[in-house]
Amino acid sequence: MKRRLALFFLIGSAPGCAGTVPRSEVELGAEQRVEEPDSPGSLPEEAGRRAEALFQAGEMESAAREFLALPAEMVTAAVVDRMGAAASRLGRHEIAAIAAMAADNTADPRFGPVFAQRAFSLALSGKPEEAREFAIRARNTGAKGRVGRIAAAVLDGDLSSVMLDFPVIGAVLPVSGSPSNREYARRFMEGAEVAAQLARRAGVPVEWVVEDNRGTVSGTARGVSALVARGAVAILGPLVDENVSAAAQVKPREVALFSPTARRVPVEQGGVYSLGATDPGAARTLAAVVSDLGYGNAVVVHPETPGETLEAAAFEEAFQALGGNVRRRIPYAPGTTTFEGPLVSTGSLLPELLVVAAPAADLELLAPQIAFFGLDTLGIQIAGTAAWTAPSTIRSVARRHTDRVIAVSPVPTGSAEDRSAEFVEAYENHFLRTLDSAVPAAGFDLFRMALTAYGEGLRTAEELVDVLEGFRRFEGVTGRYSVAGSRLVREFFPVRIFEGTLLPVDAELPELSPSIRSGGRFPPGVS
Repeated sequence: MKRRLALFFLIGSAPGCAGTVPRSEVELGAEQRVEEPDSPGSLPEEAGRRAEALFQAGEMESAAREFLALPAEMVTAAVVDRMGAAASRLGRHEIAAIAAMAADNTADPRFGPVFAQRAFSLALSGKPEEAREFAIRARNTGAKGRVGRIAAAVLDGDLSSVMLDFPVIGAVLPVSGSPSNREYARRFMEGAEVAAQLARRAGVPVEWVVEDNRGTVSGTARGVSALVARGAVAILGPLVDENVSAAAQVKPREVALFSPTARRVPVEQGGVYSLGATDPGAARTLAAVVSDLGYGNAVVVHPETPGETLEAAAFEEAFQALGGNVRRRIPYAPGTTTFEGPLVSTGSLLPELLVVAAPAADLELLAPQIAFFGLDTLGIQIAGTAAWTAPSTIRSVARRHTDRVIAVSPVPTGSAEDRSAEFVEAYENHFLRTLDSAVPAAGFDLFRMALTAYGEGLRTAEELVDVLEGFRRFEGVTGRYSVAGSRLVREFFPVRIFEGTLLPVDAELPELSPSIRSGGRFPPGVS
């Protein structure tokens, strides 16, 4: 089932296209082709030669920048056409970068197709206000034809006139599963519903369809089959590993599958991603920052679970590659509630650094015991992976047990609140109640991720999964995401926790009392 969709607003020509495509054929949904502009000879002979060579070589971003560097008096209709063709081949980051080159009130016609592409991309990402700004800028360049129609569609809040198909995004979730999974599914769907509402406000006619898998493998297979038959381009869910594997076996490759919680995904199936899959990036980032801060040896405590074991191993490998020494890795059994053994052993080794790679549920019990067993008096710096910065940890663990901990966060300090503000406002306006859970943000992010990739596929005539394989730096409420090696990975940022706040790791903090500093284990310049 192919989903290589066409848009009739793509402008200009691409290398290897010959002749002119009748507009009616494009508008009826033929495979994406673009009109051939004037011959390359009509471009300014000297100044345009370099840009044309880059264009023919497929170096679209470089070609666009060269065309924009031409003096205004040398701009011809052929240059504008070439800009349109180049813009239709660029990813959203390249389009954003080129659009940023323009003055706020530019009327330069070369920017018309760039602004239009940017407006369309933002609308598909559920950002109607920003999309309108760029649509107005496209219109102000005097854009006509298809560029003008895109601008008008965005300003009218109805993209149906410039889309040959309307996306269906589905979900396979335990709507009637176990109580805990049912509650998670309900919260997750709320976030996706908010994302769908914002997309429709931007004029994107997206359909949101939920299939109940009842938490079973058979229900998952049935739900995925139903959504595929309905034309879904992406499916959110299921939740657990075995159901994700079942879904991956049923879906076609070109349909993307996004689980919010699965720890293991069948990468070999193609187009299967999870927010919950273990990502060693957090541990590697932590290793780099503590090495930079001057710590030379560490003990790592972690549960004997696959995810945390992988994190501990990733930290050890990265730390030792940077010249550090992991004196011991001390695992403990899942479900442990008293951590005397691992913590007393750590104290006897007297490392400079104790790294706790544990899930948030364990930290509620483990973090207070670090002080109870006296490690806070030995001058041992505490560090940890991303669970330490999870909202649930910050809320549930007393501040005195998280203060000064070096950790990593999926959102950079100073930006997390700004990024989530729009979502919180949209959620509370939609449901008329206070947002009191982090789960809806995952549904919001995955829905927007799927729709953004779908929009990129429309602009560049690529399959959605092919777009995702090159996906990078998607800004979500729950973090900044890229796809690497067919896996969804987050960027992580080093932080220091203090008084319930995530601060830059090098932030100046109040001096510690002499009794706490007695171990002398802090590197120079670190309080």
